[in-house]
Amino acid sequence: MYEFYEEPRHLNFKKVVIISVVLIAILLLVILLIAKKIATSEKTLEPQTQTTQNTTTTFSSNDNTVRVELSNHLNLTKYESNYLLELRSENNLGIFISKKDAISNRELSDIVNADKIAFLQNFEKSSNISDIKELSVNNNLAYTYSFHYLDTKLNKAFYLQIAWLQIDNQYYVFDIEFPLDDLSFYTNLVTSVLASFSIK
Repeated sequence: MYEFYEEPRHLNFKKVVIISVVLIAILLLVILLIAKKIATSEKTLEPQTQTTQNTTTTFSSNDNTVRVELSNHLNLTKYESNYLLELRSENNLGIFISKKDAISNRELSDIVNADKIAFLQNFEKSSNISDIKELSVNNNLAYTYSFHYLDTKLNKAFYLQIAWLQIDNQYYVFDIEFPLDDLSFYTNLVTSVLASFSIK
């Protein structure tokens, strides 16, 4: 009788050892896979951080008096022109920045209103003309207005927004235009340009 019960105990011990070894092997495999996944994710974080840091380009005027930092997704190229800074993309986005001396004893709102009246005369077909709106850009006074116009050469409707920004005794004028079809894509463009604009 004694021998009959001893052998099953011996077999159960072997099974427990085998099952334990298998479980330990599975546990070690899971730990190794988790460690490998963590190591891989740490490696992939480095290039993403570098990409995030390089998602914008700073454009400066030729005289280095002004600069603006914009997303690389806009695919902008700096052009030489009579503007202080001219940026264009292949999909007809244009950003033009010019500078004018401030006029003493005259409110900026009056100057922008006169500019709006005169500027609109340059366009045969314009629509959706906005009112002039006052803005604060980095604690500086600014005014803006916008409208749509038809480019007869391209036979395409464009959105154009003009902003006048006063910094000390200078006015900085921003003309930002793009195809009207891209309006939803460029919703925050004017805000981005004004917010990232700086002078040296």
